Amino acid sequence: MLIGIKALVLRVIPKTENDRLVVLFTAERGKITVCAKGGRSVKSKLLPSIEPFAYSEFVLYEKDGYFWIRESLLIENFYAIREDIHKLALASYICDVLDLTVYENMQESELLRLALNSLYALTGGLRSPQKIKAVFEMRTCLLLGFAPEMEYCLKCGKKGGSELCFSLIDGAVVCGVCRERALKEYYSTRQNVSEAEERRFAAQIFLISENVRLAALYILSCPADKIYAFFLPENEWPILARLSEEHLIYRLEKKPKTLTFYNEVAVL
Repeated sequence: MLIGIKALVLRVIPKTENDRLVVLFTAERGKITVCAKGGRSVKSKLLPSIEPFAYSEFVLYEKDGYFWIRESLLIENFYAIREDIHKLALASYICDVLDLTVYENMQESELLRLALNSLYALTGGLRSPQKIKAVFEMRTCLLLGFAPEMEYCLKCGKKGGSELCFSLIDGAVVCGVCRERALKEYYSTRQNVSEAEERRFAAQIFLISENVRLAALYILSCPADKIYAFFLPENEWPILARLSEEHLIYRLEKKPKTLTFYNEVAVL
């Protein structure tokens, strides 16, 4: 039986001297791994369609417990990503996050749409990599079911204000008063807390602004085609970027290696 499917290439793995395994993200079947016969040859007709970041249409058939690619048609290769180290680093991180979070038979058409829109924005230089990354991470948290609570203080219910913090532990906004209370409770229940441990715990409840809270709330609640239609002062983008990244990584309980690479090139 032949299967026609559109997919984003997340990762390519050598299988034999001539063949490749290609990890695909599809709307209908989630993440699937397929074989590309002769895919390691520069003469292969499949090659343009199975490069990382390529979005292609495939005709698959099943044999020996694997799906094999019979035909492919490249839809978009996002070529400009490969010409810029910052774009390449971010695209690699985006695909890594998807590789970690998407499973077989997991229907996530909205997550695929988010990924493709992020790659289109990155390719066209429509937004800075920092902004694309923050929006992708925040919206991914929503689609995967662990969106942060940004409406009001989780502890006392206070909404807005000048002293706002974000608690990675709770995945929610807390006010300044509740932050201090949480720190005191933490220290009182532990003996001989080292300065390093104090700093580590305190860093998990960090200051944000009302602008950042509202920006995060907008990204989580807006229509999919309006995710960039908000304003945040340039000097506050690093805080939103920190919130988005650290919340996602805290919930994943795993840090993709490509995130380290991205953060290294982001300062160049």
